[in-house]
Amino acid sequence: MTAALPLPDPAAARGRWGTRALVVGAALAVALLAAETPAANATFSDSAAARSVSVGTGTVAPATQVRVDASCLATTTVITRTFQTYPWGIQQTSYSATSTTASSRSNVELDETVRTDGANGQYTTTRTIKDTELYATARWDLSTSARVTGYRVTAHTIYGPVMIGEPGPVTTSMTRQYDASVTGWSPRLSIDTLTDYGWVGTSRSSNVVTC
Repeated sequence: MTAALPLPDPAAARGRWGTRALVVGAALAVALLAAETPAANATFSDSAAARSVSVGTGTVAPATQVRVDASCLATTTVITRTFQTYPWGIQQTSYSATSTTASSRSNVELDETVRTDGANGQYTTTRTIKDTELYATARWDLSTSARVTGYRVTAHTIYGPVMIGEPGPVTTSMTRQYDASVTGWSPRLSIDTLTDYGWVGTSRSSNVVTC
C-alpha cells in the first residue's frame, strides 16, 4: 500500500510565497533606485549650473569720466520804428532791425522798449531783445561690461530729474541746445549703462552745467 503524500498547507504556502514576494519586491526597488540615482544627480547638477550662469554678480560697470563742456552765445536784437502822428491817426514811416551775437559767461535775458518823442508829432520806439543760448556737449568713456545696448542720459536739477536722451551702445558724446535759463536749475548729468539682460550701471554725476 502506497503511503499517501501529505497535502501542502495552504496557509504555510501563502506565507512562503508572501515572504518571497516581499524579498523580490525589495530587491527590485533597490535596483530601480540605484538605476535612477545618477540621472537624478545629473539633473540637479545641470539645474544648479544653469542658475549659476544666469544669476552672475548682478553688477554693471558704469560709464566713466562723465563731464559736460558748455558755452553760451548771447544774441542782441535792436528793432527801431519811427512813427508820424496825424489828426486822423498814426503811420509808421521807417523800420530797421539789427542783430549781433557774442559769447557770454552768464545768462542774459532782456526785452525792453524805449520811446523817444521828436518834433511835429514824430516819435521813435527802440526795442532791445537779448537772449542767451546754451550749447552743451556731454562726454563719457564707455562701460566695460558685456552686452551693453545703450546709455540713458539724465539731468539732475533743483526741480528733479529730466531724461535727456538714450544714445546707442558705442556713443561717447551727445550735444544739446537750450535756452541758457536752464543754468539756473544747477543741472548735473549722470549716465545709466543699459544691458540686454536688464541690469543698469549708474555713473557718477558730472560737473554743474554753466555758461
